[in-house]
Amino acid sequence: MRTLPLLFLAASAGVCQVVSPIAVAPVPPDPLELVTGLTQVPASPAERGALVQLLLNATEKYAMHERGGPAHVLQISFNATASTRYQGGAGQLRETWINGQNLRWDGALGSYTLLRISSNTAIYDQNPNSAIPLRFKMLASSIFNPIEAAPRRATLRSATVLWKGAQITCIMTSSEGSAQIGAQGRQWYEKEFCIDPATGLLDIASLAPGVYTVYDYSNALQFHGHVLPGKVTICENGATVVDAQLTSIADIDSKDTSPFTPTAQMVAQGAATALGQPERFALPGGGTPALGSMIQPAIVHVTLDTQGKVIESEVLQTSSVSAAALDLVNGSQFGVMKTASGAAPVEREAYINVRFQPHQ
Repeated sequence: MRTLPLLFLAASAGVCQVVSPIAVAPVPPDPLELVTGLTQVPASPAERGALVQLLLNATEKYAMHERGGPAHVLQISFNATASTRYQGGAGQLRETWINGQNLRWDGALGSYTLLRISSNTAIYDQNPNSAIPLRFKMLASSIFNPIEAAPRRATLRSATVLWKGAQITCIMTSSEGSAQIGAQGRQWYEKEFCIDPATGLLDIASLAPGVYTVYDYSNALQFHGHVLPGKVTICENGATVVDAQLTSIADIDSKDTSPFTPTAQMVAQGAATALGQPERFALPGGGTPALGSMIQPAIVHVTLDTQGKVIESEVLQTSSVSAAALDLVNGSQFGVMKTASGAAPVEREAYINVRFQPHQ
């Protein structure tokens, strides 16, 4: 059974999307948006099962946090652009992990330093009141949990596309109850995972239109049956925001728990905030006469604190409604998400689909 890392808790919230009779502007073109033509809807349980199995196979390749998996230390170096709260520059992240009960992150990005420890499910942080930079969150979710779970009940569509000279399968997922149609191209409310069926490896993951993570296996790390990409690149709105190299992974002694002993200062500060999985939800943007006859969406990418307040934000499209979408989200208060046990609220990353309606 695969489990989420203890520092990265809570399931993504799904919102069913209702198909509007008003036309919706298409997803903007992007070199990494590979699904632009007709798509296929599974015509039988067997066809749907094959898509789910493809997602499962890809998940198992990188499932380094599965319960009972090998204890390890993983080294990552990266460069990141600045976000609205933190500077960019060179960064590093080292993960030390033992069987889901003990996990440690040591990292840095510019002047920000990270030391975060999970010791027998208790979470400690050297900066308990400082939000973790958005770029760190993006890197962690891209490497440790790019496909949250096989969507056994979600709506699925697929398309065969060409990537680096080979045919791969892109699977689009959305909340149960979304439109089950073979539409032209990707829809705004869909996540997208492009997988090479020959190798079972994930090539591109996109949690929302405008953001794409590309996995390069030319220098892959092989570790106890798992295959990790040697390079991970995250692009937003056509620009690279994180460029990471997974430089090494090695076994560690699963009986040595000394790296997971919190400092006296950490203990005195008390438990740290848990981190939620990236989530997707929609937000009405109101009506405006400038849109003509089409709904115009925009995706705003944010970090939300434990009380649902926006900490960092950026819009993933350049359009006539981008500035208005960003202003709307920054001025909004969102709900509180708690850990699976309901014990405490979490800090999380979210992709908010703002939909501006034509003036009626």
